[in-house]
Amino acid sequence: MTARDTIFQGIRAALTPLEERAAYPDYAPAQAEPQWLAGETDLPALFQQRLAIQGGRFFDSAVACAEWLKADGATLVYLAPQLAHLAEIFAAGLPVTHEYSRPRVDEIAAAITLAAGAIAESGTVILTDAETPDRLAALAPWRHVAAVPAASLQRSIPDAIAALPADPNVIWITGPSKTADVEGILIQGVHGPGQQGCFFV
Repeated sequence: MTARDTIFQGIRAALTPLEERAAYPDYAPAQAEPQWLAGETDLPALFQQRLAIQGGRFFDSAVACAEWLKADGATLVYLAPQLAHLAEIFAAGLPVTHEYSRPRVDEIAAAITLAAGAIAESGTVILTDAETPDRLAALAPWRHVAAVPAASLQRSIPDAIAALPADPNVIWITGPSKTADVEGILIQGVHGPGQQGCFFV
């Protein structure tokens, strides 16, 4: 067995689903919740506000999102198959595809995928393998827009942790990808989309 085989054997073993998932540690959710959140009652409005603080965009509707993509010069838009019922909206003036593959990474300028939920406290979008099987589509294009089921909006981070699904991969996205580890200069879009948006469905 070569060193390469040994490495890949270890990776495959690590990716094998656990027969029984470890229980989450006990903690007091109230202690993990910021005091200012107690006065917030309009969760959709709070989510929009926190998303904007993080540099994300909120669209009132799929139509508004499509208009922004057209104005921003998106050349090819990937629309996840779960959102096929919105195809007519996005195909009006935009080239749309429902297939995402590695050879097309450089072609697709924007992707619209279905999210598993969102967090009002932080303006975070939650992705899972179950709802977003084409994870590359959500992480590779310059523009990523998540369609968030309104009923899945969580009030706080502790609430979202308590509601974590039994999914092998859960990703929390809080605004566009950004880093400041090069001379302390904030740069967006280094490790993922440079423009992050969402709308409720």
